[in-house]
Amino acid sequence: MPQKKNSKKKPILKRLLPYSGRRGYLLPLAMLCSALSGVLVLMPMVYIHRIVSPIILSGSIETSSVRENAILAASFAAGGLFLYFLALLASHLFAFEVEENIVKESVKKLLSKPLGFFINNESGRLRKTIVDGAAETHSMLAHQLPDLAMTITTPIVLLIFFFLFDWRLGLASAIPLIIALLLMGTMMTKANMNMRDEYYNDLTALSAEAVEYVRCIPVVKTFAQSIESFERLYALIMKSKALVVRWSMSFRNKMSLYEALVSSTAFFLVPMAILLIQHGGDLRQTLGHSVIYLLIGPTFGIFVMRSATIHNYIYFAELALDKIDACLEGKTLEQGTRREGVGELEFRNVSFSYGKEQVLRDVSFEVKRGESVALVGTSGGGKTTIARLAARFYDADEGEVLIGGVNIKEYEQAALMQRIAFVFQNSKLFKMTLRENLLLARPEATEEEIEQALIRSGAQEIIQRLDKGLETVYGQRGTYLSGGEAQRICIARALLKDADLVILDEATAFTDPENEHIIQASLRELSKGKTTLMIAHRLSSVIHADRILVIDQGTIAESGTHQTLLDQGGIYKKLWNEYQRAAHWKIGGNYD
Repeated sequence: MPQKKNSKKKPILKRLLPYSGRRGYLLPLAMLCSALSGVLVLMPMVYIHRIVSPIILSGSIETSSVRENAILAASFAAGGLFLYFLALLASHLFAFEVEENIVKESVKKLLSKPLGFFINNESGRLRKTIVDGAAETHSMLAHQLPDLAMTITTPIVLLIFFFLFDWRLGLASAIPLIIALLLMGTMMTKANMNMRDEYYNDLTALSAEAVEYVRCIPVVKTFAQSIESFERLYALIMKSKALVVRWSMSFRNKMSLYEALVSSTAFFLVPMAILLIQHGGDLRQTLGHSVIYLLIGPTFGIFVMRSATIHNYIYFAELALDKIDACLEGKTLEQGTRREGVGELEFRNVSFSYGKEQVLRDVSFEVKRGESVALVGTSGGGKTTIARLAARFYDADEGEVLIGGVNIKEYEQAALMQRIAFVFQNSKLFKMTLRENLLLARPEATEEEIEQALIRSGAQEIIQRLDKGLETVYGQRGTYLSGGEAQRICIARALLKDADLVILDEATAFTDPENEHIIQASLRELSKGKTTLMIAHRLSSVIHADRILVIDQGTIAESGTHQTLLDQGGIYKKLWNEYQRAAHWKIGGNYD
């Protein structure tokens, strides 16, 4: 969401220059060319004056003089356009370098984030914020900064022109422009800036609400809530409309007066010219000078408006950088140097909170090598948090998580990830060949190893059914797999990785009965000889676990085998009975 600008924030250029890399010199070059261009494109006015003045003074046309001044005017105009072209070329090259480096640096920062960061931040939103934000800075750097140099130098040259020919006519021509500038300053109030910030905040909220509404249309129509659900979107539209009207109307009188003033050079110039002529001034010379001031006056106003446009683009670029900084906020993982280490997983007096909400309290348990431990309990009890801490998605607030007797923080992140295999409830396959999807786990795997992984996971029949086998591109031309089939491919990938620690998070949650049977068998293959931590709501999938931990309100309430926990008659017994009733439920309320 757009943030209000901080008065202590670094200027936009200081924030962008570190991203310029080897092309940093192009920005001053672009601004220099643009500044010179701004001077050159004004020079034709001098030669136009030289053409017009003699005609008015003498009433005759000297062809050679007209030709010479016309050539010089055209030459300066052409030179100015050429320099402006060079300025845009340099600024675009600079802007592309900055845009590319913003994306690269942002991705580097993302790679240093803990995995838990990506659970709370949607990949689509991160991509849009970074890529669109970098593109926003490109617009400002490529087009507006060269114009900024021109808007600084050109008005200075114009002011010189005001007093170059006849200072009295120049002063009269400058009066409306000075008033217009003062009027422009009164429009840049804090209240108007706050309304601008509020408008862009509302625009962001309106965009998000519109996307949500479109996505939810099938659900909305199913429950006949079309009018009711539209009210929230409609309310945001009307709120935004009211703000825009209020913001626009606050400029109504001042902007109308400003537009009138910048175009009113003649209303101040003509009385001054008449006054000079009445007091002995030369009629023809005064008329000749007046022509040039009629050209200069409106031009000055154009550059004032251009400066306002540039300021707006700078504001957008600052918002974009603020959004990128905001989405990358949060601590990064401090990596250790240890690369070797295998064995059991241990939680030692671990406590953890999401913000102010404590999720785990003084949790301690151990999973020995070759042992399978299951976590069960009601939703929100802390099961998934335990699994995430085991893979260092986050760091514990208190206590230690150890692998092979070594604190997990001492491992190098890449080395730690090589020793952990995940199978989540939402299987993830990328739009690449199935072979490439499998080789993500271990790029150097042989054909024989791939085949064995497919057999052990029960996924070989899926591959044999496809015309192109492993060379099938997932997602291309409608080539998709069911949830259970995709899960079996993911298990094959985990088998191929051959990691020491296996974490299973609701791996059978969304599978049909046929696939569940195959997946259960493949998960047992995956867990053989491994340190396995599994989370399950389907209690039938954990009855063979070496140990079951019942997690209740962030603590380990019960621990033991399936039969032991049933005999205790505690929380697990209650969960098992509820699971059995749900498993045998039928329409009509009868149970087997």
